[in-house]
Amino acid sequence: MLWVLLVVPALAWVYWRRVKGGRSSAYALYPGLGELVRTAEPRWKRHLGAGLYGLALLLALLALARPQAVIPAPDSLATVIVTIDVSLSMRAQDINPDRITAAKQEAQNFVRNLPKGIKVGLVSFAGYATTEVEPTTEHERVIEQIELLQLARRTAIGEGILESLRAIPKDESGKPLGPSTVVLLSDGRNNTGIEPLEAAAFAKEMGVVVHTIGLGRRGESGPPPNSNEWWGGYWMQFDEETLRAIAQATGGQYHAAESTEALRRAYRSLSRVVGWRPQRTEVSGLFGLAAGLLLASSLLVAQWRRGPI
Repeated sequence: MLWVLLVVPALAWVYWRRVKGGRSSAYALYPGLGELVRTAEPRWKRHLGAGLYGLALLLALLALARPQAVIPAPDSLATVIVTIDVSLSMRAQDINPDRITAAKQEAQNFVRNLPKGIKVGLVSFAGYATTEVEPTTEHERVIEQIELLQLARRTAIGEGILESLRAIPKDESGKPLGPSTVVLLSDGRNNTGIEPLEAAAFAKEMGVVVHTIGLGRRGESGPPPNSNEWWGGYWMQFDEETLRAIAQATGGQYHAAESTEALRRAYRSLSRVVGWRPQRTEVSGLFGLAAGLLLASSLLVAQWRRGPI
C-alpha cells in the first residue's frame, strides 16, 4: 500500500501545472487597481486548502497501509518487590520532613502508579530482612503495610535483595514465573549479612532486575540545621558505589535522591518502566482520524475562499 503514496507527488505536480497554466496572458487596467493589488492575500493562503487536502490524502493512504507502533502495555505476569531500608539512620531529617516519612509517602505513590493486575510485594530490611507482604494484585494491602513499617538497628542491603528474591513466585526450576523486578531504597551502607554484590549476582542469575535508589544528602560534614539526629560525628550517607553497581549488574537503573522531590522523580521514572511490556499495536485509526480532520479543514478553507472580496 505504501507504493500508492507515489500518487501524492504526482497529484501535486498536476495541481501546480494547472495553477501555473491558468495564469492570464492579457491585462486590463482599472482605476484604483493599485489598492486591490496592495491588499492581495499572501500566496500561501491561496494554496492552503490544496495543501491541507494533500496532507489528508497522504495520511489516508498511510492508514490503508495499517501502520503499527510499539506502546507500553500492562504486563499481568509481572512481579514487583518494593524493598525499603528501615535502619535507624532513616530518622535523619536532611530529607523533608525526614527520610523514613518521605520514603513511605513516595513508595506508596509508586505502588499506586503501577499497572493494575500486576503482583506487588513488600520487603523491609535493617539488620535482617522481612517479607511484609507477599506479592499480590491487591495493591492497597502493600500501601497500608508501608505506612506501618518500623525502624530497627543495622543495615543489611544484601539480605534485603535475597529476601526480595525469595518472595518472587517461581516455577519448579526456581525461575520467576514472569518478568520480575526489585525496587530497592537504602540510605546507608551494608554492615551485616551477605555482601550486596554477591546477592546481586543471584538476582542476575535468576533474571531479576534490581533498580536502586540512594536516599539522603551526599558530602555533608555535619548535621543539617534544626536536627537532633547525629551518628558518631557524621551524617549517615548511602553507599552510592554499591547501589550503582547492583543496578548495573542486574540491568537496572540507579537514582540518587538528595531531596523529597528527587525521590519523587526517581519513583516516577521507575513507574514508567516497571510492570509494563512493549506491545505492537495497529494505529491506522489515528492516521484516519487525522486525515478526516485535515480534509474537513481543507473544505472549510475552500468555502471561506469562495466568499466575495
